[in-house]
Amino acid sequence: MNDATENVYFVYGKQCESILEEVSKSRYATLLSSAFIDDFLKDEAVSNSDRVIICGSTGEIKQVLKKACQQGFSLAFLAQKNQNTLRSTFEIPKDRDESLRVALESEPKPLDLLYVNNEVVLWGAVVGDAPPLTYSSAVDGKISLGERYKLLINACKKLKHLKQNKIKLTTAKSQEINTAASGIVIIEHDNHTGASSLAQEYLSVNDGKLSALLLSPASIADYLYYLYVSIFKKSKNTSFPDSVGFIKSESLHIESSPPLDVMVDGEQLTQTPVEFVVKKQAVQFVASEEFWKEVKNESSDKETLKMSGLPVTSEEVSYVQETLPLFTHASENRYKDLFADLRKQGKTEPTYVTLMFLSTILATVGLFLNSASVVIGAMLLAPLMQPIVSTAMGVLRNDQSLLFGSMRTVLVGVLIALFSAAAIAFLLPLENLTAEISARLSPSLLDLMVALASGVAAAYAQNNEKIVGSLAGVSIAVALVPPLATAGIGLGWMSMDIFYPAFLLFITNFVGIVFAASLTFLMMGFSPIKRAKKGLTYALAISLVVAIPLYLSFTTMAFDSRILSTLEQREYVVSGKTIQIENVVLKHADVLIVKCDFIVQETLSQKELVEFKQILQSELDMPFALEVVQRIRF
Repeated sequence: MNDATENVYFVYGKQCESILEEVSKSRYATLLSSAFIDDFLKDEAVSNSDRVIICGSTGEIKQVLKKACQQGFSLAFLAQKNQNTLRSTFEIPKDRDESLRVALESEPKPLDLLYVNNEVVLWGAVVGDAPPLTYSSAVDGKISLGERYKLLINACKKLKHLKQNKIKLTTAKSQEINTAASGIVIIEHDNHTGASSLAQEYLSVNDGKLSALLLSPASIADYLYYLYVSIFKKSKNTSFPDSVGFIKSESLHIESSPPLDVMVDGEQLTQTPVEFVVKKQAVQFVASEEFWKEVKNESSDKETLKMSGLPVTSEEVSYVQETLPLFTHASENRYKDLFADLRKQGKTEPTYVTLMFLSTILATVGLFLNSASVVIGAMLLAPLMQPIVSTAMGVLRNDQSLLFGSMRTVLVGVLIALFSAAAIAFLLPLENLTAEISARLSPSLLDLMVALASGVAAAYAQNNEKIVGSLAGVSIAVALVPPLATAGIGLGWMSMDIFYPAFLLFITNFVGIVFAASLTFLMMGFSPIKRAKKGLTYALAISLVVAIPLYLSFTTMAFDSRILSTLEQREYVVSGKTIQIENVVLKHADVLIVKCDFIVQETLSQKELVEFKQILQSELDMPFALEVVQRIRF
């Protein structure tokens, strides 16, 4: 307070008698002229050189604020104990003497004011519902983990009633935006909420512009991710989440269908349509230096619009206006491009037939040569992954044209692989079972897991141009043609022991990819759940049927692993002779056959072999036949 002619009024509201008593006992009491708010509002003698300190309810503060705008006197706020939002928004000190010192000694500065339908907005307005943009900011580190979880629970409870509404926005420069949102938060400066923390770099107390944040989650999954980012994630990233739009303008006209409630400073004021306007430098305001740190020197007439993640097309707007879907709905252009590619990939073309034939030859020869590199080359060349992914989309959307066309292409490829490999196996004078062939004869649940992961990767890569080249890696991981070539070899040799497990491995891969890719496309929003339910149910049922023999094979694998870990690299002593077991091979027949090599210093007698078998039976606790080759090491 530098002007000796300046009069200072302490204006108190109806519930501020206790505050008046504190002020009258403070060291600044002699500098103040106290006045009850009703008396003050009737007094026209306040000049623009005077200073007023107001303590009262939100409504009473707004009344004095309007008078300050009309008569030009400077104004300071004194917060009551329960006015936490007022205190945090305007950085009012908690200590009474300190808050009085700031109100009396700080220089007044011009402050912009936000109005809605000519009513003053102190800290913020909400159109509709926008949790947790309206919650106290969780990113400032002052909120405990328990309070964060409470915020999350409260926001999740609103999921049941959260709905997108058709909204039309018009800025000061007559830019029109038609979109859909569950709610809009409008602020003029930092009010320490989730909204202000997201728009921090754009906020200022005297730039003549308001900031509007639109909450428009495209799905429940999108909303939950947004909650996680806004409540728990501590990040310096200044970009807005996809579900949040941002507008900075001097004014904003809002229309909605249906009309939405408009909450101003925590109280319902009206319904849409509404008009928000910022009056630049409307009042001379007295506040702490902490509040004025928001002042930015730069000034620009440009409006800021960040709406890339919000629905803008009529299809997107109409889709999100229904009950919030579980997963995000893909845009029309995104769906159209992908669907056209999948239809093309699902067709049986000469290129597909040629590549299928060549890849089968490579795979079959590689299996006979026991060459992993040749087999991998066949995996890269094989075109079978594309029509399988197309089949997944056909299953998801119940599109019979796409489904049957893709299935026909897959069937053609399967027949080419089987008969090509069978012909090669029949013509070649080779009947030895190589390690590469044997590797395709023991499908289990682990192979189904690989197929499921590959299906997710294939669908994701198909929808992302940047990583579409990763389909080659997916093809190597899941290995579609080598199992078919192995099954074809089984046909050529007339051996069902080879054909059945190898073909089961291919079926496992096919079913796993289709089911996982369909589910991934669903999560990406390429079909509503209601439409996808039938196809996904069939795909899941087939996957469960295929999983039965895979489970039996997996239990056998686990059993063999336990036996091998018991026997291999073990040393036994029989009649003073040391026996080391190596090269254990298990064969399942009417009784388990254990084939192995004994490394000994002298051969064992028949009696010693029987004694050794009894030792093993006690360890394995099961009957088995033993086939032994004794090798003398000295």
